[in-house]
Amino acid sequence: MELSGVLHFWSETGTEGGHWAFQDEKFIFPPTPDWPNERWSYDGLHVLEDDDELIIYSKEDPNQIVWSGKIELIQHPLFTESAHGMWIHTDQKGVNRDTWANWFIKKYPAKLIKSRPR
Repeated sequence: MELSGVLHFWSETGTEGGHWAFQDEKFIFPPTPDWPNERWSYDGLHVLEDDDELIIYSKEDPNQIVWSGKIELIQHPLFTESAHGMWIHTDQKGVNRDTWANWFIKKYPAKLIKSRPR
């Protein structure tokens, strides 16, 4: 099943760095008077895994694809590699690290097909 949403760099206490992730738009809730930002449910969180298929779209032109392909992650030992000053666990094979990180940090729109559905 194809999911629509946004990319993001997911990190929290205990992750010992960040993961390349996707948030399903069905689990992003609009702001309320009590919460100034969007609320994202963990139900929509998908950490990217090998063999997932990803399509990344331009933020300026949502019809323009900036990258598409299968996820092939290169693993790194903890606390050895960083992007934009944040520890990372993996790089995507064949994509410049700064370019890849930028798409996630700036929350580019994307579509995801999980290789192993939940």
